[in-house]
Amino acid sequence: LNGTTITGQPWSLADQRGHVTVANIWASWCAPCRAEAPTLQRTFAKVEPQGVRFVGLDTRDSITAGQAFVAKYGITYPNLSDPDGQLQLAFRDTLPPAAIPSTVFIDKQGRVAARVLGRIDDGRLNGIIETLAAEPG
Repeated sequence: LNGTTITGQPWSLADQRGHVTVANIWASWCAPCRAEAPTLQRTFAKVEPQGVRFVGLDTRDSITAGQAFVAKYGITYPNLSDPDGQLQLAFRDTLPPAAIPSTVFIDKQGRVAARVLGRIDDGRLNGIIETLAAEPG
């Protein structure tokens, strides 16, 4: 997975190897995405010092709408712009193409280790991160 963030910076999943990475697929027009955004940001702020990475994938949305969403919810982790849904297809073996929101957990070796379809809650998010972070790197 490679792309450009909504702030214009390059981002690559390969650069995250050695870290647990949480990839959240969202869109500004998605009500469950709006509902889970504070949970994701709060958890990111808590686990970032431990080396856990987060990335958002703003799919089938405009960059302007994505930037407004990120600003509104105070999201500080990188978010890739995916206006035509092509980046989301990187997870086609893991996620149905229309599954928004979805959260994919990538282990330290760069493998998809878990997924959650639909809105994620604190318990599931933190439990999966803790399990993956405890694995040897």
